[in-house]
Amino acid sequence: MDSYAYAPPPPPSPPRGAVRRWWQHPGLVVVALVVLPPVGIGLAWLSPWDRKRKILASVLAAVWFVLPFLRGDPPEEGKAGRGDARPPAASVSASASATPSPAGPPALVGKGLKEAQEVASAAGYSVVSHDASEQDARQWDAGEWAVCFQTSAGQRDGGRPVLDLGVVRDGAPCPVADGEKIPWPAMPAVTGVTLARAGELLKPVGVKKVDVESAYSDVALPGDDGPWKVCFQDPAPGREIEDPQYATVYLKVAPPGAGCPERPYARLHPEPTPTTAPERTPGSGGGGVYFADCDAARAAGVAPLRRGEPGYRSGLDRDRDGIACDT
Repeated sequence: MDSYAYAPPPPPSPPRGAVRRWWQHPGLVVVALVVLPPVGIGLAWLSPWDRKRKILASVLAAVWFVLPFLRGDPPEEGKAGRGDARPPAASVSASASATPSPAGPPALVGKGLKEAQEVASAAGYSVVSHDASEQDARQWDAGEWAVCFQTSAGQRDGGRPVLDLGVVRDGAPCPVADGEKIPWPAMPAVTGVTLARAGELLKPVGVKKVDVESAYSDVALPGDDGPWKVCFQDPAPGREIEDPQYATVYLKVAPPGAGCPERPYARLHPEPTPTTAPERTPGSGGGGVYFADCDAARAAGVAPLRRGEPGYRSGLDRDRDGIACDT
C-alpha cells in the first residue's frame, strides 16, 4: 500500500473590505458640508465615518448654514444698486414727512393769542408769550390776549423753532415798543355839546357804559335825551381811561333852552321863600304893624322890639323899659 505525505490546507484568504462609492469619499463630503451644508450632512451620514464624527460634522455644517441669516447685515451698496432702488426712496420720503421743515414763520401780529398758537403749531413752530406792557402779567387764558410783537426764540430740545409773542389784554392798544407802557386813550371834552354828540366823541375811546343824569334835581330826563346839553362830566377832559371797555363815564345834562347850573342837582325852578305877614290893625301905632304876642314877633324875625319901631306896643313890653319881647 502506497503511503502519501499529508499537506495542511491553505489558510483562508482575508475577507474583502466593503466597496466605497465615489460619493462616500471624505474629501467630497467635506466640500459638500462647506458649500452645500444640507447635502453635506446627508453625505456624512452615508459615509463610513463613526457616529461621533457624523454628529460633529452635522452640527458644524448646520451652524455654518444658518449663520448668515442670524447676522442680519444690511446688503452692500453695490448689491442694492442692482436691485430695485424705489424702497430706499420711499423710506427717505417718509422720514422727511415725519419731521417737516417749516418754510418760514407765519405772521401772527394782530391775531388773538389762542388763534396764533394754533396757526404757529400747524406751521411747525412752538410758541411762548409774555406781557408786552410794563406790568408783566401772566397769560392764564389765551383767549383774553392779543399779539402785538413777534420775534424768533431759537429752538427747543425737540428741534422745533420757537416764536416769542408779546401780547396785551384783548381790547388794549399795543405799546410803541415791547415792554413799554400801554397808551390808554384820553377822555375827550364833551361839556357844552348835546348828549348825542357826546356819544359820538366817546365811541372811538372804547367806553361802553355811560351814566346820564339830569343836572337839575327838579327836572326829570325825558325818553329822548339826545338834544339835552352836557353840563358836567366825569372823568375830566384829558384824563387817561385805563381799560375803557370796563370804565363808566358819568354825564349830567340840562334840557334844551336852559342854562347849566353852577353845581349839580340844583333846582331849575327855586321854591319861593316863605314869609310871615304881620297882622296889621288900623290905628294900633308902631307904623301900622301889629303882633298879637311876642311869639308872632319872634316868628317874623323882628324881636326884640324897641319903642318907636314898627310893631312895638306897650302890651308887649312887660317891664315898661321901652324894649318889647326881649325875653
